[in-house]
Amino acid sequence: MTEVFYREYHDRTVLTVEGHSGFGKRGTDVVCAGVSTLVCTLLNCLKDEESAGRLKLHREIVRDGYVSVEIEHFSFAAERTKAIVDAMVSGLYMLSEEYPENVRVE
Repeated sequence: MTEVFYREYHDRTVLTVEGHSGFGKRGTDVVCAGVSTLVCTLLNCLKDEESAGRLKLHREIVRDGYVSVEIEHFSFAAERTKAIVDAMVSGLYMLSEEYPENVRVE
């Protein structure tokens, strides 16, 4: 199962995604592919936003079956950066509703 832990604080967001969905065989698991696509897209967007000076990545850990990020939203761009994170989390919620035995968002 893929577990997603998502918390927003005053000016920070902490997101951890861990585990493999177990929906299909490794390399052909469409649920895991969906999660991976969303998370990789988020990481690329966050790096672009950090390069543009709109946020600070305080933690970025990426390894097989595990991603954890801590994002500091700068006040002048908080709405924009939170929208990026919210879009990805929304996609993960949709996957968890469609595949509740494979993805859980907390």
